[in-house]
Formats: sequence, C-alpha cells, structure tokens
Amino acid sequence: MIFRVGPQKRKTLLQPIAPRLSRNDVLALASSGTNRSSVANDPPASSVLIRGQIRGRVVNIWLVLIVTLGAVIAIGDGLTRAPNFEPELFPPQPLGYEPYSAAFLLAGITLPLMFAYAKKARVSLAEGLFLWFAFCTTAYLKDFSYLRWPDTPVFVTDAVLIVLLLSIYIVPRRRSCHLPRVLNLFLWLFISAGVLAAARGFMGRSDPILVLRDSALIAYALFLLVGFHLFRDWLAIRRVAVWFALGTALSVLNGLAWLVAVPEQRRFIAPGVYVLISLMGVLILMANRLIRPQSGWLFAGVFSVGLLLANARSLFVSLAIVFLVVLFVPGMLRRKLRSARLVTTLVTVAVLVCSFVVLFLHLQVGRDFTTRLADNMASGILHTSDDAFWQFRLMAWKEAQRRFEQYPAAGEGFGIPFNFEIWDNDPRPHNTFVTVLYKMGLLGFLPLLALLAYFFWLCLRAVHRNSGNRRVSFLQTLFLVQVSLCVWGGADSMLESPYLASLFWVGMGIGLRIVQKLDYGRSLQIVSSFPRRNDEIFQSAHPVGAASDAELPL
Repeated sequence: MIFRVGPQKRKTLLQPIAPRLSRNDVLALASSGTNRSSVANDPPASSVLIRGQIRGRVVNIWLVLIVTLGAVIAIGDGLTRAPNFEPELFPPQPLGYEPYSAAFLLAGITLPLMFAYAKKARVSLAEGLFLWFAFCTTAYLKDFSYLRWPDTPVFVTDAVLIVLLLSIYIVPRRRSCHLPRVLNLFLWLFISAGVLAAARGFMGRSDPILVLRDSALIAYALFLLVGFHLFRDWLAIRRVAVWFALGTALSVLNGLAWLVAVPEQRRFIAPGVYVLISLMGVLILMANRLIRPQSGWLFAGVFSVGLLLANARSLFVSLAIVFLVVLFVPGMLRRKLRSARLVTTLVTVAVLVCSFVVLFLHLQVGRDFTTRLADNMASGILHTSDDAFWQFRLMAWKEAQRRFEQYPAAGEGFGIPFNFEIWDNDPRPHNTFVTVLYKMGLLGFLPLLALLAYFFWLCLRAVHRNSGNRRVSFLQTLFLVQVSLCVWGGADSMLESPYLASLFWVGMGIGLRIVQKLDYGRSLQIVSSFPRRNDEIFQSAHPVGAASDAELPL
C-alpha cells in the first residue's frame, strides 16, 4: 500500500510450488529471478532459495485497526486538552512529570493488537514489541516515554530496552554479524566514560535520582545493538519505516485537534523533530520512486502541517541544512534526480505547503497561529537580543563552558543540578553535545564524536560502492535522518531524552545493518560474475551462519 513493488518481469517457477505466498511475496520472488538484467540491483535467485522463512506483509488488518483506534484517541485527546504553558516555562523535576492519560490508553490498547499484528505478519515478538514502542513513542513522545511502573522509577523506555536486549543476547539465536570493530571500540569507550561519571556522582553523594537520570546519556546508547541485531532483513526495515511514519502522523492529528481546542497555545507538537525527518524521508523516497505517489503526497501534506504546528526555529534550520547536504554531498541523490525529478518534487512540495498556508489564513484560528509563527521566526532571526529563548540558550552554553573548564578531562560527573544565575530549576543546556562535554569531559565527548564521524563515513562509503543498487536509497534516507537529528541536537536535548535517544541509536544500528546488507549483495554480484568458481568464492565471502541474511528483495 505504501512502498512500490518492482514490475513483474515474468512468471516465476516458484509460484506453482508456493501457492500460499501472498501476492507481494510472489512478486518479490518473480522480480529476483535469474534474468541477468536484474543482477545489478537484486541478489540472484540462489540467494533467495537459501532463505529459511518467508516473511509476511507489512500491511494487514491489524495495522489498519491499530491506526484507526490511535487516530480516534489522538483526536479525542487533542479536542479535550486545556492550555499547557508550564512545561516550557517551568520544566518539572525528575519523576515529577505527569503524562496525559491518552498516552497510557493508546499504549494499553495497541500492545495486544500489535502482538496480533506480529503473528499475522510472521515476525518475532521482540520485533513486534519494538514496533509498538516506536509507534507510541512517535505518537506521544514525552507522554509515552514517561509512563512508569507505580512507585518505581522504571520507565517504559528502560523496560523495553531491557526486554529487547534479553531477547537478543539470552534467547538462543545465530548471530554471525558483528558491529565493525572500530565503531564498537568507540561505543564502549563512550559508555565507559559515562560509567566513570556515574561512579563519581554516587561517590560525591549526589542525588541518586539525578545520577540515574544523567546516566541515560550512555544507557540509551545500547539501543544501537537493538537496531543492528533485531532488524535483519529488508522487510523488517520497511516495517519500521511504516510504523514510524504512522505514529508521527498521529502526533500531527493530535496537534491539529489541540489547535482547534486551544488556539492560543504556542506549540502543539513538541519537539517536532520526528515530523521533520518523516517529511524528509517521504520526499527522498518519492524522488527515488520507492513509495507510491498517492501515499507519498498524503504523508507529505500531513507532515508539512505538522512542521508548522511544531513552531520551532531549529526545525526549519535543520531542514535547510539537510537539503544543502542532499544537493552538495556526492552520492546523496543519483545524477538523474538532480534535474527534472528533484525540481518537480520540490516545486510540488512548495505548492502543497503554500496551499495549506492559504487554507490556514482563511480560518481565524489559522490566521492567529500563522501570525504567532511569523513573529517567532522574526524574533529569533532578526531580533535575537530581544528573544528570551535565544538569550537563555546563550547563557546556558556559557554556564556549561564554565563547568567544562573546571574539569576538562572527565567532566563534573553525573547528578549535579544545572542551575545558574537566571534559572534554578535544573534545565539542560539545550545542546546535547555540550551536555556530554561538561558532564563527561573529553573522555566522553571525543569517543562520541569519533563514533558519529565513523558511522557517517561508513554510510557514505557504502553509498558510493553500491550506487547501482536501488536499495541504497534507504541508506541515503537514513543517513540524512541521522544528520538532521545531530543538527537539531545542537540546539536542544537529544541523547539525554528517552523519546529521542532511543530511536536515534536504533537508527544508527539499522544504518549499520543496511551497510552490511548492501555490501553482502555486492559480494553476491561478484559471485554471479564467476560461475565456475561460485562455490569457492561463496565460502570465502560468506561467513558461517550468514546465509540467513540473504533476504527477499523489496
């Protein structure tokens, strides 16, 4: 329904002996036949035959039911909300935030339905649990992430992380692929620096709750292992993308309903970065013709409205930087896309956004909100000295710099409240990298910087090596998603936030998995070029147990 299926070249020989396969599976097998013209883009048929299990469809009746119920909950919640200005002016203390009850309702109703979806789609319970987690996180963000066990500081993000790690490392399974050694080294150096900062916090008799809260900087990095080991095939990666987009669409519906109920609210989607990366991902996949135009334009329109409802200058700055990366970094778009198709996509998106703006201006609610949005943008760009939010960031960064200069090597440690001359409610510096720098020092900041740089270098190298493979568009999209999150994290909290750090690290893990799968498909092309030495080359290029990684094409 959302992703395109390749054209059926001819009737596959497997169809008579696999009558129970869904239509999408038959098309996938047919498009990966022995036709030599498909070798450049898809694995040969032999790699499909060694597949141990045929995965189910991405879309089924349970997905439709979950999204329908979620839309009813999100709209009803938005229409009944009251004005809420306090979180922006006076952030609550740890364990003091009270999430909206609709987040609990959505989580409770969709969890059993998601397990029914997993059974219908023939996926593991661990993958179904993560799809539920990603769907609810993108739909309700902070409200879902701060659901916790009564009288116990165990939040839903922490519980999901523990369950998924146990399912990966305790339940017996074949794990032939491993993280690149250099990246693995940087990851554990970063985690070790955080463990040292937490130990200093406990030994310094800091508040244990604050120490545990700051430990999220390193704890959620383990989601990278979840993303790498849990999503082993292309269909699983497609499922994550679909559920992520659907959850983000629910957050936009909730924001629209809240706008109708409380038009004077300053911001209706916070933080809004998932709306940004969903819009960007839809545009990139549409430009590469990997999703259907009808679904693509529908999602693009919804996410365009959501970007306005988020009302955050950092989102528009991040969007501009990402488009510059798309245009000027080699390999981000194929050469054919740099001309007519790219221009057509951008012009259509501009017309779509302008149409929604005109519609907003014809409504009193839309006119008032658009006026506030324009004033907010002008204040942050033209009158920064009078903008309270910009001045707060400058003073917070100066305070973080002062603290870093006192302990440059290992940082001040975890558990020390971030209070300074104009703020005594322990806010964050609103720059995730500055937070790492002053809390963990160079021992934590340098491994993090090296980890991110090495990840982006691996992705760019894989993009150049596999430029002829159509699936490289998924890696290009994920690369841009991670870039936009890093850019946005330069002006807000990301790694220390449960509803942002979890999916950020999962995205890195999925990106590494895509890199390995693209390189593996490239090695199979080399095998197909030397038919007389297939067995010898296959044994040398294919590690033991990795045969299960030969997946069905999209």
